Amino acid sequence: MSSFCAQCSIDIFREDLKDYEHMAPELEPFPEGKGIGVLCEDCGWTVVDELGKCISKTCLKKHGEKD
Repeated sequence: MSSFCAQCSIDIFREDLKDYEHMAPELEPFPEGKGIGVLCEDCGWTVVDELGKCISKTCLKKHGEKD
């Protein structure tokens, strides 16, 4: 099954399907700028925060540079 970061999900499906949100720690958010490595089917190997938002400056879509 394909998985997408929040930004790619919105770009492709017009909504955040929350593919990576289930990986979030249940008690606390990640420290700012930290996340978990994942493979997004559109932006490639990347890092997402606890909400599944791509925060990597090196993803193929340059999501982290836009913030």
